[in-house]
Amino acid sequence: MKVAIVEPHLGLFGGIRRILELSNRLTERGVDVTLFHPAGTPCEWMECRARVQPTERLLDSAHDVVIYNDPNPEDFRWVRRARAKLKVFYVLELYETSLLPGLHPMIYRPRHQRTLYMKRSLRAGYLLLTNATWLTTFLCERMGLESTLLLGGVNREMFHPCDRPPNEAFRILCSGDPRPRKGTAAIREAVELARRDREDLLLETYHGRGIPQSRMASVYTAADLFIEASLQAGWNNPAAEAMACGVPLLCTDIGGVRDFARDEETALLVQPGDVRGLADAILRMAGDAGLRARLAARGLERISRFDWDQSAERLIAILEQSLRPAGAAHV
Repeated sequence: MKVAIVEPHLGLFGGIRRILELSNRLTERGVDVTLFHPAGTPCEWMECRARVQPTERLLDSAHDVVIYNDPNPEDFRWVRRARAKLKVFYVLELYETSLLPGLHPMIYRPRHQRTLYMKRSLRAGYLLLTNATWLTTFLCERMGLESTLLLGGVNREMFHPCDRPPNEAFRILCSGDPRPRKGTAAIREAVELARRDREDLLLETYHGRGIPQSRMASVYTAADLFIEASLQAGWNNPAAEAMACGVPLLCTDIGGVRDFARDEETALLVQPGDVRGLADAILRMAGDAGLRARLAARGLERISRFDWDQSAERLIAILEQSLRPAGAAHV
């Protein structure tokens, strides 16, 4: 099977990580995978076993399958022109969900271009895959679209519990991503609020610090608590990675965590934007080592069920079934 995957870049982002994890495992299983992105340069931050070529080479030959996931106009147009038996839009996120159902003239304004091409991609007639249960539910209930759930995993060779020395302060870790929808400002505000009752709270971040992926497990494991306060996410990589490293998780109750984060069972959940709720949960976690240990242990067991090898096997089965002529018998 010859598979082309079209990306806007191969930079360090959660969606790119998911594509690389899948493409590596597809390649291991004998699938002929090529990643296309404008520069055509190799991935610099993570191993990539698939071939990498400039996007302009996409049209040089036909493919069995073309997959894309980023709803930008360039990728959309390249995929439209590509020669393939099957075209797939892998929905990793939905962004402005209020503009997707029905008719909204605002979607045609320049600042909503990404959402416009999201809607065009969803309505293009391609096979739709989703990487979280809430995305499948939204597409069905709000847009009348059928999609196939393809949950991802966590690379347990990269993200796993490590030994760590005891901390003098109570170390809180968050990604520190400055994009407003990531909720970092709310985390900082909540920690400052909680410090009025506990002065030993220390907040650390890793975003933009150039930490090698091989060291991320030790970065996560050094924390007493990981916080993720995104307002929306397709699937929440940092929360899942922290959980896989055995770190207690406090996160916002959004669709992107609901496949693995269950309140009072594998994590503590608060409502998006609730700074006071975050502060109260921080103080509760900091003051209850038993709670942290219980959530960490159950979270580690829960996230172990999300496996990239199983995801790759499922994707191959989905693609083979979709490529099979209608009415053909399954051998």
